[in-house]
Amino acid sequence: MNEIESKKIRSLFIVKSKRYLSPHLIRIVFEMNEEQLVWLSNVRSGSNNKLFFSSPSGEKPQIRTYTNRKIDLMAKELSIDFVHHGEAGLASAWATHAKAGDHLEIGMKQSLRPLVPLTDRYLLIGDATALPVISAILEELPANTEVKALIEVATVEDELELYTDADLDLKWIHNLHPEMGSDLVAQVKTLRFENEHLNSYIYLAAEYTTVKNLRTYFRVDREWNPKDMYACSYWRIGVSEGDGLDRLNP
Repeated sequence: MNEIESKKIRSLFIVKSKRYLSPHLIRIVFEMNEEQLVWLSNVRSGSNNKLFFSSPSGEKPQIRTYTNRKIDLMAKELSIDFVHHGEAGLASAWATHAKAGDHLEIGMKQSLRPLVPLTDRYLLIGDATALPVISAILEELPANTEVKALIEVATVEDELELYTDADLDLKWIHNLHPEMGSDLVAQVKTLRFENEHLNSYIYLAAEYTTVKNLRTYFRVDREWNPKDMYACSYWRIGVSEGDGLDRLNP
């Protein structure tokens, strides 16, 4: 691992703007100062971030893990998208009330490694929390790449226009109450591919139980090579990350 890939950075960012991309997705754009601009020149859009929310009691901040949606070095902007579910979650509540001039401490690891390895075909599966990273993946895929994407969002109004040079076959699933369960597992099991193991890669990011069940399905039922799949849970029903969420990884 080289020096750039191993360096961790942590800095206080200032909110530049805020807007609702859809009824359940808020985009917060942060300004970059000159030092932050240098740091983020070695971070890829779609990479993981640690968000440090201050505690009213003055104790150590509470940490949540997000992916940045876009790092725009020309505009000196860092964009992070938040799933909006009112006051129910710490990050959602912060984003709901955020305004220009507010501060948030953000940490990340410098790395310019691609979000997914280069191959011919991809299956991208995720709920609303994975929409930023899936969007970033699609934007970096080259033409003549086959992609199937299955994304669960709250309503049809939450479907975003996604941009890619790849050949994208996209299906949206609607689930107004993801905290009560997801249909992603059942939907994924209906998918079929010709020569599915040939130069194919799966990227899976969603709620803990959904990811766990799908990872088992691909590894056991479909005998998928673990090296050709990435699986990560961003949240777990009834558990906050601050309570010790057991994050699933490959």
